[in-house]
Amino acid sequence: MIEPKSLLELIAVDPVFAFQTAVCETLKTLFPDIDVKRHPGKLDVFDVIEGETISAPSMLIGWTAIKTPRDVTGAYELPIDFAAYIVAEDYADREQKRSIDRQAVAFAIGSRLLDILQDPDLQCFGQSKVLPPATKPEPALRPLFTATAHGKGTAYYAVTWQQTLVGLGPDFLGGPTPQMVSHEDPEGPGLSFGSDDAIPPEIAALIAEGSE
Repeated sequence: MIEPKSLLELIAVDPVFAFQTAVCETLKTLFPDIDVKRHPGKLDVFDVIEGETISAPSMLIGWTAIKTPRDVTGAYELPIDFAAYIVAEDYADREQKRSIDRQAVAFAIGSRLLDILQDPDLQCFGQSKVLPPATKPEPALRPLFTATAHGKGTAYYAVTWQQTLVGLGPDFLGGPTPQMVSHEDPEGPGLSFGSDDAIPPEIAALIAEGSE
């Protein structure tokens, strides 16, 4: 049964925002000269063109879908479809006195992120209850920009991947192992729990139903 919780209690146990923050903080360290920050959802290129100010080069970390498969123990997982939106403009290399095309800049950033998602030491972004990026669908780098966006001097790309948060929710089968009652017991064979509180809700419901 789901018990009432306040908004602050729900926020405190929300794992998605915390993981999105961990992704951003890790990527900020690995891309020191790129503006990396969270994004609330899908990037609409047309909205950006119409007036939203986003510095370049930058990478905006958002997610596009979350699923909640639940197993028989009551625990659940959260497969999250992530998207890292890359915003790039022509880059001035002052040391070499040259200009680097925006698409080359975006491809360099996106390729580096794909490498990070394959690195066993980095791909979970320092989190323990996170699986490595899924291989189906596998991480991918895609262009997002239109002819209008390209004409404005900016290229938009996205790296997409799916990553799963695990071990969430109550584990109804994770409590102490009940003791087996001997067949010589006058009440008959069965399971003995330490207290009523230790009985999993599903088993308690069966006991209540059988006593009616």
